[in-house]
Amino acid sequence: MSLSSSKRIPLEWPNIDVFTFGKSSLYGYDSINHCLVVHSPIQINNLNAISNDRLHLSSSPTWPIRRLILNEDETILALIADKIAYLVFLPKPNVQINNNSPSKRSCLCSIIRVPPIESSSPTLTCSLIDFVWLNSSHFVIVYTIPSSSDCHLYKVRSLKQIGIEHLHTYTVGLSLTNKFGTPNKKISLHQPSDIIKLDLTKRQEKDLELILLFAMKNDGDIFILEIDQNQLLSNENKIFGEFQGPICILPSTFNNYGSDHGQTTFICLSNSIYPLLIYTRDKSKLNQCIILSPLKNQYYLYTIDLICLPTNQNGQIITSIIRDRFYSNRYYLSDSSANVYLIEISWIDQIQQGLKQLQPTRIQHLINGNNNNYKIINYIQQMNLIQTNNNQLYLAIIIKSQINQQKELIFVHCPSFKPIEDSLILSESDKSKSSSEFVDRIRSLVSRDQSIPYITLSTSSTNISDSDFEKNLSQFVRILTEQYIEKQENVRKELEYKQNYLKDFQQTQIDEYKQLNEKFEQIKKRFQILREQYQQECSRRKRLSSHVDDLLSVIEQSTPVISDAEIRMQQQLEKYQIQIDCLKENFQRIQQFILSSQDQEQFENLSIENIQNFVQNHRQQIDQMKKQLQAIQFNK
Repeated sequence: MSLSSSKRIPLEWPNIDVFTFGKSSLYGYDSINHCLVVHSPIQINNLNAISNDRLHLSSSPTWPIRRLILNEDETILALIADKIAYLVFLPKPNVQINNNSPSKRSCLCSIIRVPPIESSSPTLTCSLIDFVWLNSSHFVIVYTIPSSSDCHLYKVRSLKQIGIEHLHTYTVGLSLTNKFGTPNKKISLHQPSDIIKLDLTKRQEKDLELILLFAMKNDGDIFILEIDQNQLLSNENKIFGEFQGPICILPSTFNNYGSDHGQTTFICLSNSIYPLLIYTRDKSKLNQCIILSPLKNQYYLYTIDLICLPTNQNGQIITSIIRDRFYSNRYYLSDSSANVYLIEISWIDQIQQGLKQLQPTRIQHLINGNNNNYKIINYIQQMNLIQTNNNQLYLAIIIKSQINQQKELIFVHCPSFKPIEDSLILSESDKSKSSSEFVDRIRSLVSRDQSIPYITLSTSSTNISDSDFEKNLSQFVRILTEQYIEKQENVRKELEYKQNYLKDFQQTQIDEYKQLNEKFEQIKKRFQILREQYQQECSRRKRLSSHVDDLLSVIEQSTPVISDAEIRMQQQLEKYQIQIDCLKENFQRIQQFILSSQDQEQFENLSIENIQNFVQNHRQQIDQMKKQLQAIQFNK
């Protein structure tokens, strides 16, 4: 299928370079005005009648927006920047939009930030790695801080008070144990490994609906987490469980151990009891795997089919993969040369039937980027599947010209493949029998770990010329040299460097161990000296204590014992002493009075003799009392 069988319209949206598709709408972010522009609904038969709505935000994002991600019911739009994510609460369908606004139709939407978990080191630079919706109100986000191996689960509150609530943090691949209870050890030249991609699918298990969340790291390891959908919807604050993995990829020849998956991507399909996982391999190869779980918390990825897409001299690579949300077993992908493929997996039902011969994956080349008549000098910005008002399915593609930066919206009618879900109609007994046979077959394959997946080439079977063969052979030799020999040499050099580093590290450890032993001996000697000094000090204090006790006993023995009569006598003497002091004080006052009143008339009338007699009597009394006191003290 070429561009001649598609419908194209120019996309006149200035200042908008970030898009996403809803079920029947197109969203774009205006980076200048900081608002959202919406096409809804999309009508293919009358393209000029498409109306634009402007959704203004309650606050402007501070970081440039790179991606837009809608939740399931299209009520919340996530704005993904390089360092942070924002959540925009979209208006409900029954909300009236202001038609009298100067910007056509407009509405104000609330926006909140999703900040990273606070880190203990303020110098670390935070980056957002990936974001995925679990359902309409729960999402998982990965930041580089505090760790790029942590997945943070959040819940969105949108009823009484708009906000988010952090529920749990899952650590991926740091503390893992095997079935024997010992930690898994893996040698890798790229340490530490970081999460590069998240995706999810759902699986029905009896009356439960499980969410399977996958996390891929840059060393190729894939981990899986099972979350009960009912547990999320029951508003529980703690979501238990942990990531299992790394998942073993079978057959072992298709294992991704040791490869650098820094630019890889993957996608999950088939919301059934046997989900599928598709991940890129070697830039232009796709591994189609079925997810096996023979035991609880035990998972395998069994490679059923390997797809090799044709490459040209430009060496195009796979740029994006999107799932078909209407048919769970098919997906679309595009490459760097603007080729678009439709891929339908047709062997899942044959596997469940236990057939030995499996049909190859069906591939359809929807858009040929190398077509000379309709050569695309653009690159694909966004593509997704939409449903128009007449229930027609179209693959909508937004392309941007590499020459004049003009954008176009291309609609490609999706072919009417027979849905995988309706391809086989089995009775209940046939289903149970087929399921048990399928499990036995998978267990036998896993136990012997051998099978040759089908390789599906999308190229034609025409004979190749000698010149093309020679060109392909030289290119193969060049690729082999670049991809294998040079990598092996680099690995050898790196291993040699690590061996030298380990030797130096071991010698350093030995030297440090010797130094620690010497310090320990010094501390031991010092401790012995302090212990002896402490014992001596204890002995000295004991001697001093016994000497003090002896002195106290001598003092007690030499101290006389006072009787009750002597005590009363002592108290009486104290009273006499107080009276004497009072008399002395009165006598002094009288003398002062006499001296101060000599010039007054009252003092002239007084008899000096009487005063002298009065004073003499008092002196005699005082002398008598002194004698009594001296006699008492002498007798004592």
